[in-house]
Amino acid sequence: MLGSTASGQDNLSKKYDEKHKETKTIWNIFAYFLLSTYLPQTIGLYVAIILGLGADVYSLILTMGLVGSFLLLIWWLKKQKMLFIFEKKSWNWSTIFYLFATYVVHQVLGNFWERFAHLINHRNIHDVYFALILSNGQPTFLSTVLSFILTVVIGPILEETLDRGYLMNIFFSKSKYYLDVILSGLIFGLSHLILSHRDPISLLYYSLIGFFFALVYRWTKNLKITILCHSFFNFLIYAKPIWIFVSNYVYYHFFR
Repeated sequence: MLGSTASGQDNLSKKYDEKHKETKTIWNIFAYFLLSTYLPQTIGLYVAIILGLGADVYSLILTMGLVGSFLLLIWWLKKQKMLFIFEKKSWNWSTIFYLFATYVVHQVLGNFWERFAHLINHRNIHDVYFALILSNGQPTFLSTVLSFILTVVIGPILEETLDRGYLMNIFFSKSKYYLDVILSGLIFGLSHLILSHRDPISLLYYSLIGFFFALVYRWTKNLKITILCHSFFNFLIYAKPIWIFVSNYVYYHFFR
C-alpha cells in the first residue's frame, strides 16, 4: 500500500514537472517573440529619435538587433541540445521542386493579397515615430541594402529557425494530424501582426505562408531547404524592381 502511494506521488511529481516545463517553454517562446519582433524596431526608433538621426541609422540598429536576437536563439538551442536542426544534409534535386512550388505559392497568394488589398490594414503601430525618423534623414542606398538583407537573408533564417526548427520539434513533433504544421503556421501568421497588418486577411495570408513553409520542413526534414524557400519567396518581392533597374541600366548604357 505504501509502495503504491509512493509510486502515485512520483507520477504526480513527474506530471507536474512536465507541465511546469511546458509552461516555461511557452513563456520563453513568448518572451523571445517580443524580443525579436517588437523590441528591435522599438529600440531602433527611440534611439534614432533621441539622437536626432535618420533612417539609415535606424536600419543599422534594427539589423544589429535582429542579428543579436538570432545569436540569442542559437545560444538557447545549444542549451536545449537542439543544434541538430542544422544537421548537414546532402544536395537533393527535390530542392528545385520546392523552389518552383514556392514561386507558385507566391503568385497565388500575391493575387489573393491584391484582390483584398482594400481590406488590409497597412498601418504600423510606430507610424508616428517613422515620420519623425524620416524628417531627420531620408533613407539612402544603405537603408535599401540593409532592408534587402533583412528581408531576404536575416529574416528567413531567424523565422525558420524558430517557427520550424524549434517549434515543430518541441510541440506535436511528427503529429499524425499535422498539428505541428498547423501550430507553426498560425504562430508565423500571428507574429506578423505584432507591429502591423492587424486584420483577418493579413492573418490568413501570413498563416498560409507559414503552413507552406511548415509543410516543406515536415516533408524534407531539412531546415536549410526551408530557409532557402523562404528567402526565395521574399526575394520575389524585389524581383520586378531589380529586373526593371537592370534592364534600364543595360539599355541606357549599351543600346543608346
